[in-house]
Amino acid sequence: MLDDQSRQFFQNWYKSNLGDSVLQLERDEVAAELDSAVGYYLVTQSPLKDFSVREHRLRESILIAPILEFGAPSNTVVARASELPFEADGIDVHVFHHTLDISATPHDDLREAARTLLPSGKLIIIGFNPWSMWGFCRLFSKKVKAPWCGHFIAHQRLEDWLKVAGLTLETKRFVYYQPPLQNGKWRSRFAWIDRMFKPLKLPFSGIYVMVATKQVKRFIPLKPRWSGARVRVPPLTKPTVKEMKE
Repeated sequence: MLDDQSRQFFQNWYKSNLGDSVLQLERDEVAAELDSAVGYYLVTQSPLKDFSVREHRLRESILIAPILEFGAPSNTVVARASELPFEADGIDVHVFHHTLDISATPHDDLREAARTLLPSGKLIIIGFNPWSMWGFCRLFSKKVKAPWCGHFIAHQRLEDWLKVAGLTLETKRFVYYQPPLQNGKWRSRFAWIDRMFKPLKLPFSGIYVMVATKQVKRFIPLKPRWSGARVRVPPLTKPTVKEMKE
C-alpha cells in the first residue's frame, strides 16, 4: 500500500518549479508509449490525484488511489496496489508513475499488476534512478521530503523483479540528466548536460522509463502416439487323461 505521507509530499513537490518540469517530461514519455497502444483498459497508479494522459486510443482510463481524496477525478478507484479489484488477464496497459518508489510492498504491487495484464499487455514504469546526481543528492538529504523520501529503486534490480513476475523488458530509457535544482534559471544553465548525455543513452539520468510486456507460454499440442494394446494370454496346458475321457 502507498505511504500516505510520502504521497502528500509528492503532491506538494510536483507543484514546485522543478516538479512541474519533471511532470511535463514524464507525461510526454507516457504519451509516447501510449501512442501505439490500443485496447479497452488503461490503469494508472501515481502519487498525484490526477495523472492523466488525454491523447490515447484506449477506451477506459482508471486511476488507482489508496484513499479517496478531495478533488479526485470520477474515474478514481480506491484500492490497494497489491490487491487490485480486477480479474486476471483483463488490463491492456498499466502505468506505475513513481508508485514503486513510495510503496511499502513494491514486489507485491508488481506481481499484482502482472496478474491483471492481458497476454502481451504493456507495463510502463517511471522511477528515480539512484545512480545519478539525483541519487547522490538523496544520500545527503534527510529523506523527509519529496522526492528524497522515495526508495529510488535501481533499474537493474527492477529488471530482476520483472522476470520473477513473468514480464519481459522491451525498452528502457534514461531521461532528465540535469541536476535537481529548483531555480529554473540555474537549471537552464545545465541544459547542455541533457543535450550531451541523452543521445548517448548513459544510465546516469535522474529518471528512467521502463516498458515490459506480459509473456504467456504457448504449448504446442502433440498428437497422441497410439500403441497396440498388449493382451496377456495365460500359458496353454495339455489336458490330462482324465479330462479327455470325460
